[in-house]
Amino acid sequence: MKIGLASDSYGNVDTLEAAIDALFAAGADRVFFLGARYADVQAVLDRKRAGVQGRRPARPAAAGEETLGFLRAVEGVLRSQVEDDPAEKVDRMARRIVRVASKACPEYQHDRAPRKVFEMVDGLICCLVHDKADLTRDDIANATVLFHGNSGHPAIVGIGPRLFVTPGHLRAMDPDGRPPTYALLEVEGGAMELVVYSAFGQELKRERATVGARTKVSVK
Repeated sequence: MKIGLASDSYGNVDTLEAAIDALFAAGADRVFFLGARYADVQAVLDRKRAGVQGRRPARPAAAGEETLGFLRAVEGVLRSQVEDDPAEKVDRMARRIVRVASKACPEYQHDRAPRKVFEMVDGLICCLVHDKADLTRDDIANATVLFHGNSGHPAIVGIGPRLFVTPGHLRAMDPDGRPPTYALLEVEGGAMELVVYSAFGQELKRERATVGARTKVSVK
């Protein structure tokens, strides 16, 4: 399974959209957006929907033909049009994006969006959160993999039997001068590989880890 990871766009919708497109193009089954700002994902989806309005394919008319061959041909055309419908593609994309809110988001303050989300990834229980400092003992005890944002350093870090994974940030301007990044995580049988990309899609590094390896590394 492949999971796309993006976080901390802070209104940089252009870069977030490019990252989401690249992750799905790379085969991501889902994309986890790890906060800051929650509404940026909706802005990406709204932009895509606006771009396809009025461009739905017209339903072909039967023109009085009743032969079985013609009906099969029409059925094939309709099926193809549904599969290729740009609006439906955006809806499918939306269903495959999971996101959490961060403290700076109005949705977080007014309980209009999840602050943490638990997901199953290849049989592993995973917890999504923006700031890892918000994780409770129960969160950590119940999850095998913990995805978080609020970090400028993309990494996969093992602490005991658990893994902490972060893709870095997608800010237009980072206060500490760290470059924007996103990541693709491939999970198979407890083995994980994190591939980190620049905002321009250039591969920057690869890191590997195994669930339950019981390494202990400090998280910065």
